Amino acid sequence: MVTEFQSAGQLLRFVSQQQRAALRLAVLCGVMASLGLISQWYLLCYLLYQGLLAAPAIAVSPEVVVVLVLVFLLRLGLIRAQELLASNASTAGRVALRQALLQSWQRQPVEQLQQQSPGALASQWLEDVEAFDGYLARYWPQQYLTVLSPLLIVVAVASFNWLAALLLIISAPLIPLFMALVGMGAEKLNQHHFLLRQRLAGHFLDRIRQLATLQRLQAVAETRAEVASRSDQYRRVLMRTLKVAFLSSAVLEFFASVAIASVALYIGFALLGAINWGPASELTLLSGLFILMLAPEFFQPLRNFAQYYHDRAAALAAANQLAPLLCPEDFKSVSPLANLTLAAPPTIKVVGQQLDIKNLAVGYAGKGIQSNLNASLITGQCLVISGASGLGKSTILHSIAGLLAPLTGSVELNQQPLSGQAMAYLPQQPWLMNGSWVDNLSLLAPAATEAQMLKVLSQLGLAELVNETSQGLYRQISEQGLGLSGGQLQRLALARVLLAPTAVVILDEPTASLDSDSRDRVISALKQLKPQVILLLVSHDPALLALADQHWQLSQPDCFSSLHATTDQANYD
Repeated sequence: MVTEFQSAGQLLRFVSQQQRAALRLAVLCGVMASLGLISQWYLLCYLLYQGLLAAPAIAVSPEVVVVLVLVFLLRLGLIRAQELLASNASTAGRVALRQALLQSWQRQPVEQLQQQSPGALASQWLEDVEAFDGYLARYWPQQYLTVLSPLLIVVAVASFNWLAALLLIISAPLIPLFMALVGMGAEKLNQHHFLLRQRLAGHFLDRIRQLATLQRLQAVAETRAEVASRSDQYRRVLMRTLKVAFLSSAVLEFFASVAIASVALYIGFALLGAINWGPASELTLLSGLFILMLAPEFFQPLRNFAQYYHDRAAALAAANQLAPLLCPEDFKSVSPLANLTLAAPPTIKVVGQQLDIKNLAVGYAGKGIQSNLNASLITGQCLVISGASGLGKSTILHSIAGLLAPLTGSVELNQQPLSGQAMAYLPQQPWLMNGSWVDNLSLLAPAATEAQMLKVLSQLGLAELVNETSQGLYRQISEQGLGLSGGQLQRLALARVLLAPTAVVILDEPTASLDSDSRDRVISALKQLKPQVILLLVSHDPALLALADQHWQLSQPDCFSSLHATTDQANYD
């Protein structure tokens, strides 16, 4: 059973735990860089004290200068290593998150995805996932460095003057307190900001896609005003978020300045002799200068944390949108994009494949459309489904293909769920990618040669169309298939199936909207394909019914007849 993440925080913790090894190394590099910073400031103060204040005539020790340069270079290397480790962890986390999002979309029924705006889905894929970058690359390591780095500085300051260290410790908790108060408001604003951005993306894309309809209805001016109003609403929310960010930065700078000033006053009065209680009498020019140098560095991790705190707020807002869609299992079945390669489908065995459909019931939200569907097919056999419009033919194909969860029953290939195995499914509206004919044909058959592509296209009557231009197979096709008819697009998608057939091939009305010549070519191609695969077809075409070994003639919901026929002749109601 799939269990989605219960909260945004749970999703953030899960993603960060997957990258905890690299993130912990980044924190370690940051801690070592803080030690280098303390050493660097002490050596610099020592050189200033010895060379300029204590004994100006004495030459500066070259050994100390060399050590200072080495410490400086080492610290730069550690900072760079911290950035690279955190950045790589962030990249890996976002790759895994996007792959998990793909798994989530694959789990959802096709009809449910179609109800969502493509703009909103694109916003989830791009902006929402990118919001995790700041959290993983900056906020996660900094939340530990905010504690560890100031702690090291306090220890270094306390070794010279415990009262100055106490002043720093007293001032430190005030900053996170006020940051948290401001941050709670920022988090709510970020959630509103992400939600509005998704709605705006979907709204704008929907209007662009229906621009021709809007022009015919003479509603362009009203639509322009509507988009402008939505954009202005998004701008106002964004500006409120920025105001909160500037407010939190101002709070931090105020308290940091007050704390540094108090330390400076204490050191100044102690060196002048105005303060003689506590460890003031032990304070020297070297120790005082060293403490003054470290005081701003004590608050620098807190400044960084305040800056990156808004990355956490943005990530929480994005995770709030993604958490209901994802579950831990989505991450278990993904692999890094760098390791993904498009492989050819497995070699089809001519014998030994058996498809079993047992007690299948299909429908939506508990409302059945068809039930008690049973069939058993082996390689070389064909099941044809026919019936009046609205009886659930395409819904049955969706459930068989695993795109829609059946209400009851199972579909198994060789006693394993078909949804987890390779299959070819060609809907009535095929999907094309923005690219050439070669790009579209090699999508499922990357090993196919151009000669094989031309042979299949010739078999389906498309070779002449390809050879019309000098570009040939490298002629460009848009996602909408501009310049191609519906029948040509359908045959192009079928060509992909013929180049890389799978054990089960599912076709929805493969001869619909085709002229007689194209129809005959498609039927001929399917006759040649049938001995290699198990064919499942939705069609009313008598010529395709002649291919049927089994035939489902759908009537009213929850009632159908299954008629068996030979490959030579199919009887149908």
